[in-house]
Amino acid sequence: MAAYAGVIVVWGDPVTAYYEHREQAHLAHALDTAGASFVVHQRVLAPKHAGLPDVTGAARAWARQLRPGQPVGRLVIPKLGMSQIVVQGTSSGDLDRGPGHYTATSVPGLKRLTAVAGHRTTFGAPFRHIDRLTAGDTITFHLPYGTFVYRVTRHLVVRSDDWSIIKPHGFDELVLSACHPLYNASHRWVVFARLATVQRPDGHL
Repeated sequence: MAAYAGVIVVWGDPVTAYYEHREQAHLAHALDTAGASFVVHQRVLAPKHAGLPDVTGAARAWARQLRPGQPVGRLVIPKLGMSQIVVQGTSSGDLDRGPGHYTATSVPGLKRLTAVAGHRTTFGAPFRHIDRLTAGDTITFHLPYGTFVYRVTRHLVVRSDDWSIIKPHGFDELVLSACHPLYNASHRWVVFARLATVQRPDGHL
């Protein structure tokens, strides 16, 4: 038991990590399928001369069809070597499958705030090293209607019941949160990042 506890402290829980890894594979397949269908549908709806609708319109359409437990998009953080499918919802069942999108917040592309939570010690611990992110680091959110690249601006440590972190600031912003300190849920480590670039699926900015 002591050895297993040591493994969890250093690397995270391997049993729950296996579950999360398996669920991530299912979510990735579901995202590919739903994303391809969404893009085809958007092309059908768009005027013939437009090719694809604007990002704002597509973002609204994607948000409308999201249901709890469904994949939202892929979050990539090079600094942490992390690439994870984000699931819709932040219940324990959702977060056990991967980072979870706060449903009370927006999706990227609507000039609002998008917030994502993740585990730090169990179920793959995707946000274990969230505290290593510093100003200027990039975070990329791939969605069926566009690729959004954010740059980290700051971080905060707040109490777990402090919901001011999801207050919108009037621009497209990404917030990542995770329990802090490790093995304790009294506070949250929060990273703020501002949108830098957007690329549509057809390659246009």
